[in-house]
Amino acid sequence: MIPDERRRRLLHLVEEQGSASIAALTEALGVSHMTVRRDVSRLEEAGRLVSVAGGVTLPSRIALDATHQTKLGLRPSEKEHIAARAAQLVGDGDVIYLDAGTTMLALARQLVDRAVEHARQDTGPTGPGDIITNDLAVAAAAGEHPTARVHVLGGQLDSANLSTQGPLAAAELDEYNIDLAFVSASSFDLRGLSVPSDAKTVVKRALVDNATHAYLATDSSKYGKVAAFRAVPFGAFDGLITDSDLPEAARERARDLGVELLITD
Repeated sequence: MIPDERRRRLLHLVEEQGSASIAALTEALGVSHMTVRRDVSRLEEAGRLVSVAGGVTLPSRIALDATHQTKLGLRPSEKEHIAARAAQLVGDGDVIYLDAGTTMLALARQLVDRAVEHARQDTGPTGPGDIITNDLAVAAAAGEHPTARVHVLGGQLDSANLSTQGPLAAAELDEYNIDLAFVSASSFDLRGLSVPSDAKTVVKRALVDNATHAYLATDSSKYGKVAAFRAVPFGAFDGLITDSDLPEAARERARDLGVELLITD
């Protein structure tokens, strides 16, 4: 059996069952464990499969982002730890971008708390000089910062997510020299970040293009999910800030691409 035919057969087996162990695939295809591993790796790089503990499964497709209210209740502990790690990267006077999402909301609140505490004790840096965002909830939280100037992108309103999107929002990003961009995700895989609409695509691409450094900051539950539009390649990020449940396949991909891994406990 030639490799392409074997991979089609492997994919068909997983599609029939929804998921499969490496051992079962090895037996069904009559090839070595290493051959199956190589085939799985190729198919995962193409976005056709996702590695899970003990085997593989199909990517989970998302048609729409969850609402802001729904996201607030999802994995709050992981988001707090990711936000804390991201906050450590922010230097005094930096121009930073906080993308839409509840992980970014947690980050905005941590930056405010840190600045208020430093001001109270009259110690250390106060944090960013400017905070740019397309998220209305993030903007409101960042507005409590005692020294940072907050800028909100215009454009089309995504009312479910309390954020702006579209070409007008993307065009406004050209006006800023962003030192550090923190990018959120509802879905990413070995190829990179995907989004459910082209209105979100243009904003994601523009913020990465206009930032000196860009970090994907998201919990590991978003890995292996795929939306309709490819937005940003994995290798375009300087780093990935996530939790320790990130699968080994994604870690290997990051290392191969030179993407720094910042894993929280």
